[in-house]
Amino acid sequence: MIISFLLQTFSLGYSQHVEIVEKGIAENLNPKEFMIPLKNAGNYQSVLVNRYKAYYPNTYVGHLFLAIADEAKKDGANAYNIISYKKGDKQSDSELILDTYSLENSEVEKMSELLEKNNVYIFGEPSVSNDTASKFKINGDKKEVKNNTFSRVILKENEEVKIVKGGITGMAVWIKWKPEQFNRFFSFSGLGVDGLGIGSNGIGVGFNTGRINPVDRDLGYFLIQILEESR
Repeated sequence: MIISFLLQTFSLGYSQHVEIVEKGIAENLNPKEFMIPLKNAGNYQSVLVNRYKAYYPNTYVGHLFLAIADEAKKDGANAYNIISYKKGDKQSDSELILDTYSLENSEVEKMSELLEKNNVYIFGEPSVSNDTASKFKINGDKKEVKNNTFSRVILKENEEVKIVKGGITGMAVWIKWKPEQFNRFFSFSGLGVDGLGIGSNGIGVGFNTGRINPVDRDLGYFLIQILEESR
């Protein structure tokens, strides 16, 4: 709850650095709760809400996405298409431009069917200034993920994987394969934290003093389009 609150506070702080660069034709839409990636708007019955630009010096791309998504969902958008991304530094702005759309429920279901399923992604620290790596284990095998990249695990049918961060006082997460299960996203920071439980979603958690945080699905599907896989 604390991390979720801090993330929302951060997003609100960056909202002043979000601009509408092209006004859409959709008006008086109800606020939405999610943003789904849309590869080709021409293939769907979508209405352009707005084209947004988020910018801030030396900023992680995930934070720019969250700032846009916060504004776009208020305006009734539930889908987006990436127009451009530019990585900045201390002297220049990082910049993300998205087109956002309003889709009918039937179109959202169609897009959901096309999303990649049953992969597990672990994101490195959201740092744009250094190249260190976080160490963890997958089913006992040692792995690492560099900052500003991701590590991917493909779940095989009926398979279960165990992610461990830290030693005896660390944390373990188990993820089971399920038919048509959406990707699962995790980080070792507080980036885009979502709720985590034990139940029909096929996830179990063992808590000690380690930290493996689930990442919001909207943010996760966005980041795997932008970031590179850790090598």
